[in-house]
Amino acid sequence: MPSSDHIVLTGLKIRCIIGIFEWERKRKQDVVIDLKIPCDIRKAARRDNIAGTVDYKKIAKAVIGYVEKSRFQLIETLAERLAAFLFQNFRLAEFELAVSKPGAIRGSQNVGVQIHRVFPSEDPAERFYLGLGSNINPRQNLEMALTEMEKKYPLRGLSHVYETSPVGYVRQAPFWNMAVAVECGESAGTLRKWIRALEKKAGRRPSLNAFGPRALDIDILLRGNSLQKKRNFSLPHPDIETKAFVLFPLLEISPNLVHPALGKPLVELAAQFKDPTQKIRQMPSNTFSQFPPQGLQ
Repeated sequence: MPSSDHIVLTGLKIRCIIGIFEWERKRKQDVVIDLKIPCDIRKAARRDNIAGTVDYKKIAKAVIGYVEKSRFQLIETLAERLAAFLFQNFRLAEFELAVSKPGAIRGSQNVGVQIHRVFPSEDPAERFYLGLGSNINPRQNLEMALTEMEKKYPLRGLSHVYETSPVGYVRQAPFWNMAVAVECGESAGTLRKWIRALEKKAGRRPSLNAFGPRALDIDILLRGNSLQKKRNFSLPHPDIETKAFVLFPLLEISPNLVHPALGKPLVELAAQFKDPTQKIRQMPSNTFSQFPPQGLQ
Protein backbone atom coordinates (compact mmCIF):
# COMPACT_ATOMS: atom_id res chain seq x y z
CA MET A 1 0.00 0.00 0.00
CA PRO A 2 1.55 3.35 -0.97
CA SER A 3 2.55 5.69 1.84
CA SER A 4 0.60 8.90 2.43
CA ASP A 5 3.38 10.50 4.50
CA HIS A 6 4.52 14.06 3.89
CA ILE A 7 7.32 16.34 4.90
CA VAL A 8 5.71 19.64 5.89
CA LEU A 9 7.54 22.97 6.06
CA THR A 10 5.28 25.74 7.33
CA GLY A 11 5.53 29.41 8.15
CA LEU A 12 8.87 30.11 6.47
CA LYS A 13 8.94 33.92 6.61
CA ILE A 14 11.17 35.67 4.06
CA ARG A 15 11.58 39.33 3.13
CA CYS A 16 11.67 40.28 -0.56
CA ILE A 17 10.49 42.81 -3.12
CA ILE A 18 6.93 41.86 -4.04
CA GLY A 19 3.98 43.95 -5.25
CA ILE A 20 2.71 46.22 -8.00
CA PHE A 21 2.80 49.62 -6.29
CA GLU A 22 5.74 52.00 -6.53
CA TRP A 23 6.54 51.80 -2.81
CA GLU A 24 6.46 48.00 -3.00
CA ARG A 25 9.19 48.07 -5.66
CA LYS A 26 11.50 49.85 -3.17
CA ARG A 27 10.68 48.34 0.23
CA LYS A 28 10.96 44.65 1.11
CA GLN A 29 7.93 42.91 2.59
CA ASP A 30 7.30 39.60 4.30
CA VAL A 31 6.06 36.58 2.40
CA VAL A 32 5.31 33.26 4.03
CA ILE A 33 6.10 29.94 2.36
CA ASP A 34 4.44 26.61 3.19
CA LEU A 35 5.61 23.42 1.49
CA LYS A 36 4.14 19.90 1.64
CA ILE A 37 6.19 17.13 0.01
CA PRO A 38 5.03 13.49 -0.31
CA CYS A 39 7.72 11.31 1.24
CA ASP A 40 7.76 7.79 2.66
CA ILE A 41 9.44 8.44 6.00
CA ARG A 42 9.66 4.76 7.08
CA LYS A 43 13.17 4.17 5.68
CA ALA A 44 14.57 7.23 7.45
CA ALA A 45 12.72 6.30 10.66
CA ARG A 46 14.15 2.77 10.68
CA ARG A 47 17.71 4.00 10.22
CA ASP A 48 17.31 7.30 12.08
CA ASN A 49 19.28 8.85 9.20
CA ILE A 50 18.41 11.96 7.18
CA ALA A 51 19.81 10.32 4.02
CA GLY A 52 16.57 8.33 3.79
CA THR A 53 14.27 11.33 3.72
CA VAL A 54 13.88 14.77 2.15
CA ASP A 55 16.63 17.15 3.28
CA TYR A 56 14.21 19.87 4.38
CA LYS A 57 16.98 22.00 5.91
CA LYS A 58 18.76 22.19 2.56
CA ILE A 59 15.47 22.92 0.76
CA ALA A 60 14.56 25.67 3.23
CA LYS A 61 17.97 27.32 2.84
CA ALA A 62 17.64 27.25 -0.97
CA VAL A 63 14.09 28.64 -0.85
CA ILE A 64 15.21 31.52 1.38
CA GLY A 65 18.09 32.34 -0.99
CA TYR A 66 15.83 32.27 -4.06
CA VAL A 67 12.96 34.30 -2.59
CA GLU A 68 15.20 36.95 -0.98
CA LYS A 69 16.69 37.77 -4.39
CA SER A 70 13.37 37.71 -6.26
CA ARG A 71 11.59 40.88 -7.43
CA PHE A 72 8.23 39.69 -8.77
CA GLN A 73 5.06 41.78 -8.84
CA LEU A 74 2.60 38.95 -8.16
CA ILE A 75 2.65 36.17 -5.57
CA GLU A 76 1.21 33.98 -8.33
CA THR A 77 4.40 34.50 -10.33
CA LEU A 78 6.59 33.89 -7.30
CA ALA A 79 4.77 30.61 -6.59
CA GLU A 80 5.13 29.38 -10.18
CA ARG A 81 8.81 30.31 -10.46
CA LEU A 82 9.60 28.85 -7.06
CA ALA A 83 7.89 25.59 -8.05
CA ALA A 84 10.07 25.38 -11.17
CA PHE A 85 13.16 26.16 -9.05
CA LEU A 86 12.33 23.34 -6.61
CA PHE A 87 11.88 20.85 -9.42
CA GLN A 88 15.04 21.93 -11.20
CA ASN A 89 17.30 21.86 -8.14
CA PHE A 90 15.81 19.06 -6.02
CA ARG A 91 13.88 17.01 -8.60
CA LEU A 92 10.80 17.07 -6.39
CA ALA A 93 8.31 15.16 -8.52
CA GLU A 94 5.25 16.32 -6.58
CA PHE A 95 4.51 18.91 -3.91
CA GLU A 96 2.03 21.47 -2.64
CA LEU A 97 3.26 25.03 -2.28
CA ALA A 98 1.61 28.03 -0.65
CA VAL A 99 2.87 31.61 -0.92
CA SER A 100 1.12 34.24 1.19
CA LYS A 101 1.55 37.91 1.94
CA PRO A 102 0.48 38.90 5.47
CA GLY A 103 -1.53 42.09 5.75
CA ALA A 104 -1.83 42.64 2.01
CA ILE A 105 -5.56 43.36 2.30
CA ARG A 106 -7.07 45.53 5.03
CA GLY A 107 -9.09 43.46 7.45
CA SER A 108 -7.55 40.17 6.29
CA GLN A 109 -4.87 38.41 8.28
CA ASN A 110 -3.33 36.94 5.15
CA VAL A 111 -3.79 36.52 1.40
CA GLY A 112 -2.03 33.98 -0.75
CA VAL A 113 -2.06 31.24 -3.37
CA GLN A 114 -1.80 27.48 -3.03
CA ILE A 115 -0.62 25.32 -5.93
CA HIS A 116 -0.17 21.59 -6.46
CA ARG A 117 2.44 20.57 -9.01
CA VAL A 118 3.31 17.15 -10.43
CA PHE A 119 6.42 17.12 -12.61
CA PRO A 120 7.55 14.32 -14.93
CA SER A 121 10.62 12.65 -13.38
CA GLU A 122 12.32 12.48 -16.78
CA ASP A 123 11.25 13.05 -20.35
CA PRO A 124 11.47 9.83 -22.35
CA ALA A 125 14.67 9.76 -24.41
CA GLU A 126 12.64 8.98 -27.54
CA ARG A 127 10.48 12.11 -27.20
CA PHE A 128 11.42 14.85 -29.63
CA TYR A 129 10.16 18.42 -29.50
CA LEU A 130 9.77 20.04 -32.91
CA GLY A 131 9.16 23.61 -34.03
CA LEU A 132 7.09 24.10 -37.20
CA GLY A 133 6.73 27.28 -39.24
CA SER A 134 5.37 28.50 -42.57
CA ASN A 135 4.43 31.76 -44.28
CA ILE A 136 3.64 30.37 -47.74
CA ASN A 137 0.18 28.77 -47.73
CA PRO A 138 0.68 28.15 -43.98
CA ARG A 139 -2.69 26.57 -43.29
CA GLN A 140 -2.25 24.01 -46.05
CA ASN A 141 1.40 23.25 -45.37
CA LEU A 142 1.22 22.97 -41.58
CA GLU A 143 -1.89 20.81 -41.74
CA MET A 144 -0.18 18.56 -44.28
CA ALA A 145 2.89 18.29 -42.02
CA LEU A 146 0.80 17.34 -38.99
CA THR A 147 -1.11 14.74 -40.99
CA GLU A 148 2.13 13.12 -42.20
CA MET A 149 3.62 13.21 -38.69
CA GLU A 150 0.59 11.55 -37.18
CA LYS A 151 0.88 8.72 -39.71
CA LYS A 152 4.50 8.04 -38.76
CA TYR A 153 4.92 9.05 -35.10
CA PRO A 154 2.57 9.24 -32.09
CA LEU A 155 1.83 12.89 -31.29
CA ARG A 156 2.42 13.57 -27.57
CA GLY A 157 1.82 17.30 -27.45
CA LEU A 158 0.54 20.04 -29.74
CA SER A 159 0.55 23.80 -29.18
CA HIS A 160 -1.80 26.41 -30.57
CA VAL A 161 -0.80 28.01 -33.84
CA TYR A 162 0.86 31.39 -33.32
CA GLU A 163 1.03 34.21 -35.84
CA THR A 164 4.51 35.71 -35.48
CA SER A 165 6.44 38.57 -37.00
CA PRO A 166 9.35 37.73 -39.36
CA VAL A 167 12.83 37.91 -37.84
CA GLY A 168 15.93 38.94 -39.77
CA TYR A 169 14.10 39.78 -43.01
CA VAL A 170 10.94 41.72 -42.21
CA ARG A 171 9.60 42.43 -45.71
CA GLN A 172 7.54 39.27 -45.95
CA ALA A 173 4.26 37.83 -44.66
CA PRO A 174 3.87 36.87 -40.97
CA PHE A 175 4.65 33.27 -40.10
CA TRP A 176 2.45 30.64 -38.55
CA ASN A 177 4.41 28.75 -35.90
CA MET A 178 3.69 25.91 -33.50
CA ALA A 179 5.43 23.24 -31.40
CA VAL A 180 4.86 19.49 -31.48
CA ALA A 181 6.10 16.62 -29.31
CA VAL A 182 6.45 13.25 -31.03
CA GLU A 183 7.48 9.80 -29.85
CA CYS A 184 10.32 8.58 -32.05
CA GLY A 185 12.74 5.75 -31.34
CA GLU A 186 15.02 6.74 -34.23
CA SER A 187 18.16 8.84 -34.09
CA ALA A 188 18.06 12.59 -34.53
CA GLY A 189 19.87 12.14 -37.85
CA THR A 190 17.22 9.76 -39.18
CA LEU A 191 14.42 12.07 -38.04
CA ARG A 192 16.14 15.03 -39.73
CA LYS A 193 16.25 13.17 -43.06
CA TRP A 194 12.53 12.46 -42.83
CA ILE A 195 11.86 16.11 -41.94
CA ARG A 196 13.83 17.36 -44.96
CA ALA A 197 11.78 15.10 -47.25
CA LEU A 198 8.59 16.46 -45.68
CA GLU A 199 9.74 20.07 -46.21
CA LYS A 200 10.50 19.25 -49.84
CA LYS A 201 7.02 17.73 -50.25
CA ALA A 202 5.54 21.05 -49.07
CA GLY A 203 7.47 22.84 -51.80
CA ARG A 204 10.46 24.18 -49.91
CA ARG A 205 13.38 25.02 -52.15
CA PRO A 206 17.02 25.92 -51.35
CA SER A 207 17.44 29.65 -50.72
CA LEU A 208 20.36 31.99 -50.19
CA ASN A 209 18.26 33.98 -47.70
CA ALA A 210 18.31 32.11 -44.38
CA PHE A 211 15.47 34.30 -43.06
CA GLY A 212 13.33 34.41 -46.21
CA PRO A 213 9.85 33.01 -46.85
CA ARG A 214 9.26 29.32 -46.14
CA ALA A 215 6.66 26.89 -47.38
CA LEU A 216 7.56 24.66 -44.42
CA ASP A 217 10.35 24.84 -41.86
CA ILE A 218 10.73 22.14 -39.19
CA ASP A 219 13.44 22.18 -36.52
CA ILE A 220 14.29 19.65 -33.82
CA LEU A 221 14.29 21.71 -30.63
CA LEU A 222 14.90 19.22 -27.83
CA ARG A 223 15.32 15.53 -27.15
CA GLY A 224 15.02 14.93 -23.42
CA ASN A 225 18.23 16.06 -21.75
CA SER A 226 20.36 15.37 -24.84
CA LEU A 227 23.22 17.76 -25.62
CA GLN A 228 24.69 17.68 -29.14
CA LYS A 229 26.77 20.16 -31.08
CA LYS A 230 27.72 19.59 -34.71
CA ARG A 231 28.52 21.96 -37.55
CA ASN A 232 24.93 22.26 -38.78
CA PHE A 233 22.96 20.83 -35.86
CA SER A 234 22.69 21.50 -32.13
CA LEU A 235 20.55 20.13 -29.31
CA PRO A 236 18.96 21.98 -27.68
CA HIS A 237 18.20 24.32 -30.56
CA PRO A 238 19.92 27.71 -30.07
CA ASP A 239 16.72 29.64 -30.96
CA ILE A 240 14.81 28.45 -27.87
CA GLU A 241 16.02 31.30 -25.69
CA THR A 242 16.14 34.03 -28.36
CA LYS A 243 13.11 33.54 -30.62
CA ALA A 244 9.55 34.08 -29.41
CA PHE A 245 8.15 31.87 -32.17
CA VAL A 246 10.17 28.95 -30.75
CA LEU A 247 10.02 29.57 -27.00
CA PHE A 248 6.34 30.32 -26.39
CA PRO A 249 4.75 27.45 -28.38
CA LEU A 250 7.23 25.06 -26.71
CA LEU A 251 6.38 26.49 -23.30
CA GLU A 252 2.69 25.89 -23.96
CA ILE A 253 2.97 22.15 -24.50
CA SER A 254 5.46 21.51 -21.68
CA PRO A 255 5.69 24.35 -19.13
CA ASN A 256 7.75 22.19 -16.75
CA LEU A 257 10.60 21.62 -19.19
CA VAL A 258 14.08 22.67 -18.08
CA HIS A 259 16.52 23.82 -20.75
CA PRO A 260 19.22 21.11 -20.51
CA ALA A 261 22.12 23.37 -21.47
CA LEU A 262 21.18 26.48 -19.47
CA GLY A 263 19.66 24.65 -16.51
CA LYS A 264 16.74 27.10 -16.53
CA PRO A 265 13.01 26.26 -16.71
CA LEU A 266 11.24 27.48 -19.83
CA VAL A 267 8.96 29.58 -17.62
CA GLU A 268 12.01 31.50 -16.43
CA LEU A 269 13.29 32.03 -19.98
CA ALA A 270 9.84 33.29 -20.97
CA ALA A 271 9.72 35.69 -18.01
CA GLN A 272 13.11 37.12 -19.03
CA PHE A 273 12.23 37.47 -22.72
CA LYS A 274 12.16 41.16 -23.62
CA ASP A 275 12.38 41.70 -27.38
CA PRO A 276 9.52 44.07 -28.33
CA THR A 277 10.28 43.68 -32.06
CA GLN A 278 9.15 40.04 -31.99
CA LYS A 279 5.35 40.06 -32.14
CA ILE A 280 3.44 36.89 -31.37
CA ARG A 281 -0.32 36.25 -31.28
CA GLN A 282 -2.05 33.01 -30.33
CA MET A 283 -4.58 31.92 -32.94
CA PRO A 284 -7.92 30.19 -32.17
CA SER A 285 -7.93 26.59 -30.94
CA ASN A 286 -9.90 25.46 -34.00
CA THR A 287 -7.34 26.74 -36.53
CA PHE A 288 -6.79 23.07 -37.39
CA SER A 289 -9.99 21.34 -36.27
CA GLN A 290 -8.40 17.91 -36.78
CA PHE A 291 -5.49 18.80 -34.49
CA PRO A 292 -6.71 20.60 -31.33
CA PRO A 293 -3.98 21.87 -28.99
CA GLN A 294 -3.05 19.47 -26.20
CA GLY A 295 -0.51 19.55 -23.40
CA LEU A 296 2.19 16.93 -22.98
CA GLN A 297 0.93 13.37 -22.64
